[in-house]
Amino acid sequence: MKIKQTYKTAAITATFLIIWMISGSLVKEKVSPKSESSLATLSSVTVLNSKGIMKSKTIKASGFTEADKFIQVRAELGGRVISTPFKQGDYVKEGDLLCQLYVAGREAYPKIVAPFSGYLESLKVDKGDYLNTGGVCASLIDSNPMLLVADIAEKEIADIDVGANTMARLISGDKIQGKVSFIATSADKNTRTFRVEIQVDNEDRSIRDGVSAEIFIESKKVFSHKISPAILALNDQGKLGIRTVNQSNAVEFRVIEILEDTTEGLWISGLGEDERIITLGQEYVFQGQTVKVKETSLPEA
Repeated sequence: MKIKQTYKTAAITATFLIIWMISGSLVKEKVSPKSESSLATLSSVTVLNSKGIMKSKTIKASGFTEADKFIQVRAELGGRVISTPFKQGDYVKEGDLLCQLYVAGREAYPKIVAPFSGYLESLKVDKGDYLNTGGVCASLIDSNPMLLVADIAEKEIADIDVGANTMARLISGDKIQGKVSFIATSADKNTRTFRVEIQVDNEDRSIRDGVSAEIFIESKKVFSHKISPAILALNDQGKLGIRTVNQSNAVEFRVIEILEDTTEGLWISGLGEDERIITLGQEYVFQGQTVKVKETSLPEA
């Protein structure tokens, strides 16, 4: 009789277990929105309320100096050179005689004159030489203004305007300043770069043609924020950025570009005018996470 009661008790218990398991698999636990929010708020961060200022990025490029005008003056007719009034290095004015020729059977002597004012860089012939049609009489250079020429990458060319301020350091160590005077519309098909010319005053002829230079060009101004390099991070795609929080206190990863590296910190672009930048706790949060925020107006050390 006792054994039958045991079987009966076991059967009832098993029945309740089956009913409980079935009911558990069919009924989904309801979580209130409040509890979901509390689960998402896992970390506390300190944010800097940063207001951006308009600042230019400095675009750096290797380049060289190039005279504004430099040509080889050629003969339109062949003939014997009978006069060369100037010598190499002399300054000549537009229209001055460079080479006079004797042509058999012609009463008038053909003249080769300077097409613009400048310096005789070289005199290719002497009196008595025969100059063929198209032959070079002299090389003439006008080095004021002098040009600085740089090839700018296609990803940076849109950031440069005509009239932008520039500074260049010549290979000699001398520093010169000028303004962008020309930006090419078409890229070099081999390098995919654009030619940029910068005019530099060279009245004293101290800047020589063909000298290597390191060129720094001010780009268009953008909103810039100063941050500590300690808060920089990389996203899953390997892009450099920082973490911010929006008005809902949700974490966002913002891709940035470094404009300038100073002893006080980094100036960066890629953000708006007003930003809430995470300065402490950024390593413990993730994209889209809602966080507790402590506001500050000064960057953390």
